[in-house]
Amino acid sequence: MDPAASGPVEMLKYLHNRLDRHFRELHERRRALQPAPPVFALEHNLNQLDLDLLVTAVHGAVARRLDASCRAWWLPFVVYAAEIGYDYVGGEYWPLFAQRTPGWETSHGWNVSTNRSRIKHWYEQFKLHYGGAEPKGSFAVNFNIIAWPITHAVMPTYLQRQLAQLLFESRAILSAELLDDPLALGQRLASRTGRYSERFQIFCTNESLLGQVATALLSGDEEESPYLVRSTLERLVKGLSSEQQSRAWLTRAKLSADLVRSRGFQPKSSDIRIRRSEKRPPTVQDLQMLLQRETNGWRPHLELPNLTLLQVQSDGLARELRNLRPVIEGLPHPLPRGKLMYPDKVRLSTWPQPDAPLIQLEHGSSEVNEVLAACYSITRGPWWVFHQRAGGPAVEVRSKRLRSGETYLLVRRLGSDLPVPRWATETLVLLDGVQAFEIKVPRVIDKAGIDQLQAAGLSITTEVRVQPVGLTPGAWDGEGAVEWLVGEPALLAVQSSQIVDKCVVTIDNGPPTALDYPAADPSLIFALDNLSVGVHDVNISLLNSSAGTSIANGALKVTIADPHVSSADTTRGLGIRLSTTPVRPELAELLDGRASISIDGPLQMRAELAIVLRDDTGVTMYERQQTISLPWSDESWTRFANQQLRREGLFSSYGEAETCEISVSRNGVRFASLICERGFHPLRWVLTKRRHGGYVARLIDRTDRDTKVYLYRVQEPLIGIEQDPTEPVDVPHNGGMLEAISGRTAAAVLLPPDPNQLRLQRNDRPVIHCAMPSLSEMRGLIDGHRRWHNADRPPNPFADRQRVQVLEAITTALVSVVAGTRWATFERRRHAKVDRTPSDTLDEMQNLVGNSSQQRAMAQHIARHLWRWLDSPDALRDDFAKSIASCASASGMHDPLIAADFLLTLVTHPGQLTAWKEEVRDYLLTCALQSPALIRAARFAVLGRDDLLAGNNPSTTVGMQ
Repeated sequence: MDPAASGPVEMLKYLHNRLDRHFRELHERRRALQPAPPVFALEHNLNQLDLDLLVTAVHGAVARRLDASCRAWWLPFVVYAAEIGYDYVGGEYWPLFAQRTPGWETSHGWNVSTNRSRIKHWYEQFKLHYGGAEPKGSFAVNFNIIAWPITHAVMPTYLQRQLAQLLFESRAILSAELLDDPLALGQRLASRTGRYSERFQIFCTNESLLGQVATALLSGDEEESPYLVRSTLERLVKGLSSEQQSRAWLTRAKLSADLVRSRGFQPKSSDIRIRRSEKRPPTVQDLQMLLQRETNGWRPHLELPNLTLLQVQSDGLARELRNLRPVIEGLPHPLPRGKLMYPDKVRLSTWPQPDAPLIQLEHGSSEVNEVLAACYSITRGPWWVFHQRAGGPAVEVRSKRLRSGETYLLVRRLGSDLPVPRWATETLVLLDGVQAFEIKVPRVIDKAGIDQLQAAGLSITTEVRVQPVGLTPGAWDGEGAVEWLVGEPALLAVQSSQIVDKCVVTIDNGPPTALDYPAADPSLIFALDNLSVGVHDVNISLLNSSAGTSIANGALKVTIADPHVSSADTTRGLGIRLSTTPVRPELAELLDGRASISIDGPLQMRAELAIVLRDDTGVTMYERQQTISLPWSDESWTRFANQQLRREGLFSSYGEAETCEISVSRNGVRFASLICERGFHPLRWVLTKRRHGGYVARLIDRTDRDTKVYLYRVQEPLIGIEQDPTEPVDVPHNGGMLEAISGRTAAAVLLPPDPNQLRLQRNDRPVIHCAMPSLSEMRGLIDGHRRWHNADRPPNPFADRQRVQVLEAITTALVSVVAGTRWATFERRRHAKVDRTPSDTLDEMQNLVGNSSQQRAMAQHIARHLWRWLDSPDALRDDFAKSIASCASASGMHDPLIAADFLLTLVTHPGQLTAWKEEVRDYLLTCALQSPALIRAARFAVLGRDDLLAGNNPSTTVGMQ
């Protein structure tokens, strides 16, 4: 029988039986391996004629509305869906499926949702009967249907170039053990994807799949891989080799793997080498506690580590870091989403508890929070030691070892009975619950002094020195911190003026290694092997047999840095370097100002900056060039983005763009470049301008769930009007905001207005309907502010204008409903009077704060300090805390600094309070509702400062928020 001449049912039956025999055979061979590698639908071994027959059979089955006789022979559908997954480019899978499958969405009596679920069911059967691969990671959780065909496509075409680059850049870490263990190789490769695109990172969360594909690609040319059939492997290699650069990357990576296999990767050397124990996951960048000197004392700060460098220690870590709010021990409320992607330091409100996790993600997975807890913590005390440096903050010394002749700050909890060294004098730390001392360590210390330090849990480093030798390290602070690049020899020298028999080395609290100390040499040189990327604690103890104990101790903080992963995404040319914060920003972050770009180069050199937007097929949609003068700062990029990029030409291309390439060139020669991707979002809005004016919004929904869509108009910004999620939405003439919600996933976008309509409706202000002041009413206003504040901002200045209007209206309504009728009347008059002066408003606001003597004193203190706050937000917060201390305490807010933070945020950016812990926020809101004078005082402080700024600079916009 000729299958091609038969009907669709006969073709499906023939192909199903053939595929069944092949996949069962393959499954049996894989089961002989431990652990058994999965089988992929793409490993079908069909030639092109058979594939054409399969496509014809599937199309015929769809034309028959996928009746029961067709559904009985389901294996061809599994292969068909995987083939479409192989051509998937990261956009929408089902539109591509429908494009390739006539009638899939238009057949009479056809239920698209049911048939999508059937495809998932068939893949589950494939897993059960043939050992098929199962989707894993965050992608599988969020997209539980399309994850199956995309996983069974092994490696979609659009990700292949990045895989070749990853294998090339990771060739230095290859070992015989990794090449024999696909899961371990996948974990190591996944941990190096921080600078790659988000879509590639999502693929790499399936570490077992990544490892199996990588192991197969790195196998020898004549070898049969146990993880992929030869036809599929050759197909992947052909795809990877279709571009010259990818081909070169893969060739170099395979050469490195061949060399590792041939020599076994076990170096033979007589050198002294110490290997690290793998008990504790290393941090990739150590965090720092700092004490910053201020006028009245020392203020504690925590310097946040750049956690993008931690990368993928568990499924979806990078995605959770970007999308969830971090909770920092010592802060009363979570930080904004994605804050850990941007290097920064935060001022602590309380001293962290050593037993509590220092960094966690709110609603984060247990795996991710366990990694963060294991990697980041503060020292346990009872003393915290900070080394004073000239002109800078005091930096924590985690080893608690002091050097003679240096100055330190010692911090302990209040009420502690720890002995204080006799050279210490008390100083002030601007934080409740702790006590601080300044200590100047003498150059010569007697035994009594050393005993006193040891009694306090401290030690002195006087007789041993540990320092790097050999190849110059990437960084060495001369004190106790050194950095090498991965692959460089980590050589250390230990020097002592005393007689030493043994040197004991411990790495990351692992098992100690004892080395014989050379009898005729004051120095011992040894190498540290097997140190993974990260920060490691190396402790040294010198032993003397006659003394019978340790005679000296030393410590070193060793950082092994990845040359391909840095704290800022950086590309270098000849003297030109382009850097971004955060690492690998998304397209939206780059254009709306959340991310920044700086370009370093020879002073006053002229260069060409080019910006190119491309769609998912690589077609250029927008291009702009600008001559710049180097160096180019973050502020220069912000001005350029606001003034030049947020124009109509870019906006018309922005919605459909998938990548943005930024390059720096000179005389036609490119020196540095950066590609930012849209990022993979379960829900995304696309705005398109109509030919005859106005805009239309379209939702891209990849969630496989029921989705709700709400339109919020500018006139009534807190009232959502439900829309059909499957239909385009016409944008109102004066703009607005659209929000799509699917389970716990949401996407909101600001809608650009028609500028001509805005001119006709200048007085069309947002209307906020408020009931009586209550906790639920306040929550609703705060959440509404958050919704408008966090919505994606298209590159359109008029949309920004409407957003600012709405946010001001919500803030004013929130203040007015609590502060009372007289204050609400003042706010309306103040807004209506455009040409006001500070003298028109300051006295009136001061009088409106309150009538009691305590409230009048609070208002007077604020009025006296307004001029001090013009240039210093920190001074505003600290002085305002002093102003309200008495009234706040009477209301139940007993910590004036926390009260000041809360009240100033409430009257300027109330939506940010959604980042606070709910119980803390609700308690403080209740206190504020009972003491409206505190709300009026905070508003007086902010508006009074703004009016003074406007009076000093007439070009300043009044009501800066």
